[in-house]
Amino acid sequence: MTDIEKTLSALEKHGFVSVYAKDAQEAKDYVLSVIKDNETVGAGGSVTLSETGILDALLERGNQIISSVEAKKHGKDKMAARYAGMNADIYLSSSNAVTMQGDLINIDGIGNRVAAMFFGPDKVIIVAGKNKITKNPHTAIARIKKIACPQNARRLKLDTPCGLTGVCTDCDHPDRMCNVTVRIQRPPKGKAIHVVLIDGDFGY
Repeated sequence: MTDIEKTLSALEKHGFVSVYAKDAQEAKDYVLSVIKDNETVGAGGSVTLSETGILDALLERGNQIISSVEAKKHGKDKMAARYAGMNADIYLSSSNAVTMQGDLINIDGIGNRVAAMFFGPDKVIIVAGKNKITKNPHTAIARIKKIACPQNARRLKLDTPCGLTGVCTDCDHPDRMCNVTVRIQRPPKGKAIHVVLIDGDFGY
């Protein structure tokens, strides 16, 4: 079995709706089939969702996207949007890492994204490239600290040590991105979490 097959199998055993997508188009088609035209979508900041064109496709179709990114575009309060995203019909995000043991591992600065994954809308859709796959939670956190956080810090133009040097120093900077670490081993009771793994590299 390939790493992506092992990961999908483990996710399925843990109660996630695990979905294989051969490319970005297939992932986008699946997400659009799950989300209804009239449903509101809370969204976490995600390079993956941008690179795959999923957010643009939802906006073009007329779905309301509730996120701090959309709030900033329209001059609205970003924190209010983060709270509102928790009450959307569906929450859409990527994951910093997905383990071959069937876990979703994420690190957040504020925590709204991870909170929405496990205590927000009843339906959650996670889209991730195969580059996010790791063997276990320990290698997942190492990957996030080494790859995801520095690149996201640079993208957001933060002057944290990782943003400036590309290396995590476990800093105490006020803009630190590594404040909340969450391991989701199984979907909480009453929640459906779809995990779409794309056979390609997307995001950090």
